[in-house]
Amino acid sequence: MLNNNIDKTLIAAISAVLLFEREGSIISISSSRRKGSNWNQDHRRTSFGKSNLLHTRNKRSTLR
Repeated sequence: MLNNNIDKTLIAAISAVLLFEREGSIISISSSRRKGSNWNQDHRRTSFGKSNLLHTRNKRSTLR
């Protein structure tokens, strides 16, 4: 009897997640995780002491 209740609860939980997932609110990335504009990225990098975004994007790879 206990396994039957656990199975029903598990099925209900999975169904609820799948129904909610179709709306897209679970899957979509939160706004705070987006990188932001180029200015924001550059400002964040330089405030942490890293090279600016322009230098990082234009840096050539090492010779092989």
